[in-house]
Amino acid sequence: SGLDLNAIEYAEVPQEDWVRLTQSQFDPIEITERLWIVPSWHTPQLAQGRVNLVLDPGLAFGTGSHPTTALCLRWLTEHPLDGADVLDYGCGSGILGIAALKLGAANAVGVDIDPQAVDSTAFNASNNGVTMPCGLPDFPLANRQFPVVVANILSNPLKVLAPSLCEHV
Repeated sequence: SGLDLNAIEYAEVPQEDWVRLTQSQFDPIEITERLWIVPSWHTPQLAQGRVNLVLDPGLAFGTGSHPTTALCLRWLTEHPLDGADVLDYGCGSGILGIAALKLGAANAVGVDIDPQAVDSTAFNASNNGVTMPCGLPDFPLANRQFPVVVANILSNPLKVLAPSLCEHV
């Protein structure tokens, strides 16, 4: 069950711009007519009433392409957020909190257990021209109640966190 080195074939891989090739696989995503997720290498379409959220696929979960993310984003577009404070629990890339801010929320706070997600959220918020404080679960700004709480996380952790999340509503 050893490897037969004589059966291995070698081929030269042509030189490519691998970053550009990878980026070409990601186009803007229409969540609703009003909300679009636009990778930074695309030019956002500036149409009346359209909200463009600039977000690059990265290490943190949340690019708008996953069905549960898209469902949460659609919910945010369909409910008035004017002046609301929003908690994005399990913020990942910060996509839900940033979208809420761009859709009219007064404030959004992100929480995640992954420090890399917290960094990603801060970067994406800045890249979208919004302020969204974020931190780990003991983050002081998140230890209060919010009229809107979104938590796009896996179902088992969501079940475990349900009592704690309810205290934030």
